Amino acid sequence: MLKLKIAIVLLACCIINTSIQAQLTNNCTLTLSGVITGSDSSKPLFSVAVGISENSKGSYTDSKGTFSITGICSGTYHVEFFLMGYMKIDTLLDIHSNRRVRLSLKPDHVNLNEVHIQSNKVEKNNIQTLTETSISGAQLQQTRGEVLGDALKNITGVDVISTGPTIVKPVIHGLYSNRILILNNGVPQEGQQWGTEHAPEIDPFIATKLTVIKGAASIRYGSDAIGGVVLVDPADLPTNKSLGGEINLDGMDNGRMYCGSGILQGALGDSSLSYRIQGTYRRSGNLSAPNYGLDNTGTLEENYSGALGYNKAHYGVTAYYSHFYTEIGINRNTVAGNATELLDLFNLNHPIVDSAFTYKIQRGFQTVSHDMVKASGYLQYAGFGKLEATFARQVDSRQEYSFEVPYSPLGQLNNAAENDFELITHTAELVWEHNPVGHITGSIGADFMTQGNVYTGLAYAPVIPNYRNYYGGLFIIEKWSLTNNFLLEGGIRYDYKWQREYMENATTLGLYDNTQTYNSTSATLGATYRISPKLSLDFNAGNGWRAPSVYELYAFGIHGATATFEVGDSTLKVEKSYDCTTSLHYEGEKVFADIGVYINYINNYMYLQPQAGKSDATVQTIEGVFPRFNFTQTDALFKGADFDVKWHITNHLQYEPKVTLVFANDLTNHDYLVLVPPQRFQNSIEYRWRKLGKLSNVFINVGNSLVLQQTRVPPNSDFVPPPEGYSLFSAAIGLSVFLGKQEMSICLQCNNIANTAYRDYLDFFRYYADEPGRSFQLKIRIPFQFYSNKTQQTTNN
Repeated sequence: MLKLKIAIVLLACCIINTSIQAQLTNNCTLTLSGVITGSDSSKPLFSVAVGISENSKGSYTDSKGTFSITGICSGTYHVEFFLMGYMKIDTLLDIHSNRRVRLSLKPDHVNLNEVHIQSNKVEKNNIQTLTETSISGAQLQQTRGEVLGDALKNITGVDVISTGPTIVKPVIHGLYSNRILILNNGVPQEGQQWGTEHAPEIDPFIATKLTVIKGAASIRYGSDAIGGVVLVDPADLPTNKSLGGEINLDGMDNGRMYCGSGILQGALGDSSLSYRIQGTYRRSGNLSAPNYGLDNTGTLEENYSGALGYNKAHYGVTAYYSHFYTEIGINRNTVAGNATELLDLFNLNHPIVDSAFTYKIQRGFQTVSHDMVKASGYLQYAGFGKLEATFARQVDSRQEYSFEVPYSPLGQLNNAAENDFELITHTAELVWEHNPVGHITGSIGADFMTQGNVYTGLAYAPVIPNYRNYYGGLFIIEKWSLTNNFLLEGGIRYDYKWQREYMENATTLGLYDNTQTYNSTSATLGATYRISPKLSLDFNAGNGWRAPSVYELYAFGIHGATATFEVGDSTLKVEKSYDCTTSLHYEGEKVFADIGVYINYINNYMYLQPQAGKSDATVQTIEGVFPRFNFTQTDALFKGADFDVKWHITNHLQYEPKVTLVFANDLTNHDYLVLVPPQRFQNSIEYRWRKLGKLSNVFINVGNSLVLQQTRVPPNSDFVPPPEGYSLFSAAIGLSVFLGKQEMSICLQCNNIANTAYRDYLDFFRYYADEPGRSFQLKIRIPFQFYSNKTQQTTNN
């Protein structure tokens, strides 16, 4: 920690000594302007989006095809030019004086998705009128070393539900688990996601962009996406002859975490063959709360992946493989011998065991490995459009070890896992993007999945039974560009699911099975209206559905990681969602604002309900006593709002306030719901120098996150009342410096500066312990390039 503090002082001194010079030499008053025409008609194009990736500045062309962007600092920038129905131009421009350009856009009969200057373009074939937010570049770099859920939680509308400090899952507009679909490199991530404490088996280092789609995206992605979608996208494979990559190093004092990740990629000249290999190692020991150590909270990760692509002008194929492995310790201060001891644990302000630091992970842990193989290809011709096919196989193995060594069926101690699951999933997708028919563009697709889960653990009765399911869906999404300012889109989808569970009768020990079939139709209708070049309005309304998972139907047993006893309900019905979202986007020269509101009625909403205050509130087992949670259903109404504003006060100073509001009601019982995120307010202010002497991209950032106490809960509905709200301060300082021709970036950040002791309502371990205390984290990114030509090309991955 002493070295980190010294680094802060030295870096601050460097900034102070050179700040006056930077103000004089970099006044950021340059202008980029120009005229955009269509190559097919040579006429000016109206409403072309022009965006500078590095500083989020942008503009739109007027009726004469002209645009102007002011307040630009001297430098080299990636500049994008995009209009629906035309091929995007993404080019490097040197801007060291006022510059004027003249460009022509070629008609594009395939890619007709819109570009938002303040965010990355919408995923292909997606529902364009749904609200989506992406993080990439420097913003993504500041999340390196964090798990996927933590990397997403700075996006408005996104919270996290967790089990201790090491297991985190995203929550979108109050919905989580099987309602949130995660696409890992274009493939639906399939693991044991039914568990609240089963975090996504994804290495965030593979991504160069993380995108959150808020709202029901079932039309495009299927029934598991009624709450939203998370897209984890790696960079496109290079096609120009090159060899390069990057190294990321990360360290944190709390838990003495250290992490290294590397990427090597390139392309072989004119052979159209490109490749990438990547690997990550991450290790952390016991974390510390402000007043005590958190026992058995270490983690270990070992991940690697590789991709190989062969692409020509009209066709291409890509192969991809990834391996993810993790060991996760579970806090041991949750074990109680009887109901009285359990109540005492709930009421303690300090755990019984104040853990010393160690990297060793003891019993009471999980191991998870996830392997994915993906093959994809496309055909693209002017006569019919573009046809894409994807096939993937995933194998997810999960072992859960209890705190005590169990006995085998022969009565001998056996240091094996009580719960041992292997889930094998095959998915296939075929999508056709047809050529425009007048002003109408769109896509038609089909997807299929088969899945089998096998249990081989030592527990007498597995927490879920073995099962197999088959799933298929058909969809069509069409977009109608009535004018350059108005887009209307609609979609319809049909899904079918067959599911069978294989179980044992506890009395007769006879084997039997249950079979369910589900099918339903979903639809969506949306519109985008560009009120002016700076102001646009999006609206989307749609419905979706979700069949109950095997876990929700038949769970019965100890969920060790959450220290709960969970019970399913075999009578659960299909969950149906009716969602409406509206968002307003303003993109000015100094101010960017994104304001969204939503309302979501869910019929037969399935959730875990604490049995506090009831006769069966706790369950006594040979491993101890545990609080009981039952799956149940109700009609629910979720509503809320997201606010995100970026105000460039000066060319160097930016202020960004964010607000996430979620409200939920149990309509059946005329009450509130449990496990709904409390209201969250975030503020950050950043001062940035593009050039500061020999340094570049120097910034200082100070932020605050205020989370209110969740008071909208049914009375006496939980074992412990919701914790008090909390306010956390953070700070970061970063810069880039050239090592030869390579630009290395360094970021030092401090979280929970005041070392505040607090508990989070959406953390299942809030019953037993505080969240981690103050931490200092150092992040270093070192790109390298052995050789490369200057051609700017990319291809699908």
